[in-house]
Amino acid sequence: MKALILSSGLGKRLYPLTKLTPKTLIEVKSKPLLLHILEKLEKSKYIEEIYVTYNIKFEAEFKHFLNNFKFKKKIELVTNKKISSSSSSIGTVDYFVKSREINEDLLVLAGDSLFDFCIDDFIEFYGEHGQTSVAVYDLKDREKIAGKYGVVELDKTCKIIGFEEKPTSPKTSLVATLCYLLSNYDLHHLNKKNFKENAGELIAHLVDHEDVYAFLFEGKWFDIGTHEDLKKARKEF
Repeated sequence: MKALILSSGLGKRLYPLTKLTPKTLIEVKSKPLLLHILEKLEKSKYIEEIYVTYNIKFEAEFKHFLNNFKFKKKIELVTNKKISSSSSSIGTVDYFVKSREINEDLLVLAGDSLFDFCIDDFIEFYGEHGQTSVAVYDLKDREKIAGKYGVVELDKTCKIIGFEEKPTSPKTSLVATLCYLLSNYDLHHLNKKNFKENAGELIAHLVDHEDVYAFLFEGKWFDIGTHEDLKKARKEF
C-alpha cells in the first residue's frame, strides 16, 4: 500500500515561522511534524511506499530533511508548479493519483497533524469493512469545532451518515481528521466531479454515493494551523 502525505501548504497563519521553514518541518518535541508522521508509517507492516508533496519554494529544506534521516521504506518527494501554486488539497490528491496512475487503495494524511493512534489499527479497521474510511476524533465540545472542522454523524456501525464542512452549528462533536484510507474503487470519483479545494469535499461526496466508515480513535490529536495550535501541541503532545 502507498501513503501520500500532503505537505505543500505555505502555512501563512503561522507567519513569521513559516517564512523560512515549511509548516510540516516545524518542530514539536524536538522533531519536525513530518518526522513524527514518517516514523509511524515506518512501523507499518502494510505501507510499502511513502510520497510527500511539497512546495517548490522549500525544495532545499525538504531535500535536506530527507538526507538527514534514515528510513527503511521508500520515500519520494513530489512537487511541480501546479502543486506549489495551488492551495487545493483535493487537487493535489487528484494530481498524484492520475500522474502516478494509482490503481490501489491509498492512505492520505495531512502533514501538519499529530496523532498517537497506530496506523496499522486504522488499516486493519479499513480491511474489516473494505470501504473508504476516515480517522475521526471526538473533541467533546461543539463550540470548539464550530466553523473550523469537518463534522460527521455516525450510525451504530460507525458508518458515516452525515458530513458537513465547517458548520457554524455542529450536529455532533465528531471531527473528520485529514487521515483517509481511500479505496481503489472510490478513486474513480475524482473524475466525476470538479472538487474545488478541501479534501473533505471528496469525503462529503462519497458519503452521498458510497458507504464510508469512521475509525474512531482516542488519545491525542492536534491539527497545527495556528500559533495557538502549535503552542498547545508543544505543551501536550
